[in-house]
Amino acid sequence: MFSSNEPSTSKSIDHVSVTVVRKSDGHSMTFVLDEKTHIHNLKQELKRRLKPRYEQGCRLIFRDKVLKGKHTLKHYGIKKGVNDQAISMDDTKDCKTSSSSSSDSEHEK
Repeated sequence: MFSSNEPSTSKSIDHVSVTVVRKSDGHSMTFVLDEKTHIHNLKQELKRRLKPRYEQGCRLIFRDKVLKGKHTLKHYGIKKGVNDQAISMDDTKDCKTSSSSSSDSEHEK
């Protein structure tokens, strides 16, 4: 006896649960995001909510790959239905020269 609107509420947006663990102290935070979220958007949210030790930010690492800002979560295999979606936030050194920072600055141009 549910209304016929029920199927229309489940649009094609696939949300994923992602846990980000800060390497410097082990503190973690879980986010529920659209799998099409760009890495640079996640990094901006992390700077607000799980501040890295250095102003320049941090590198995000998933399955031994440095995540680049121009790509989406799904690009790296972080998608609905996949287990073990922990991302490591490496803030143990100043990452202003890292590859992830360079891709973020390219996006701003």
